Amino acid sequence: MTTNQSMNNTTDLLTTSILREAVHLLEQSCIKIRHCLNQLDDQQAWFRTHPSANSIGNLILHIAGNLNQWVTSGVGQKPDHRDREAEFAADQSLSQTELLKRMEQAVTQATAAIQSCDAAILLSSFEIQGFQVNGHEAISHTTTHFVGHTHQIIFITRMILGDRYQFQWSPDADRNQVPI
Repeated sequence: MTTNQSMNNTTDLLTTSILREAVHLLEQSCIKIRHCLNQLDDQQAWFRTHPSANSIGNLILHIAGNLNQWVTSGVGQKPDHRDREAEFAADQSLSQTELLKRMEQAVTQATAAIQSCDAAILLSSFEIQGFQVNGHEAISHTTTHFVGHTHQIIFITRMILGDRYQFQWSPDADRNQVPI
């Protein structure tokens, strides 16, 4: 094997690993958010601790909008129709079913865009939300953003439910499940 072949194989392995982990994090976050919403009613999903706070509903609309803008539109080069202000202004306008549908649709579209990437796209430059980033930075940014808000959703759910919160995973649970 030549040095170039070895370098290409390493690049391919690294690219595959980066893309697989991004998709994995998004899928696991969806599982966690779905688990939280399954414990709440529609009113609780839109609960705000005060008028300027975000509800779970707002956070779901926000992470779906961010994912669409940064990955599907930015890296995937699809049209961007995001209305960021509407994500935070929404108030009990959508059911949990519709919230989950929007989130899952955003993740499905972003996953398709991520899986179509190669090393050249990961290193290509994109302007997204006024920032100049490469494909890897865009995917990394929005994936960690999605995970961060997932943990906020878990916290809000636990705050609303208190002792009634049901953990998805515990140390004694099946090791194939992801902890939450």
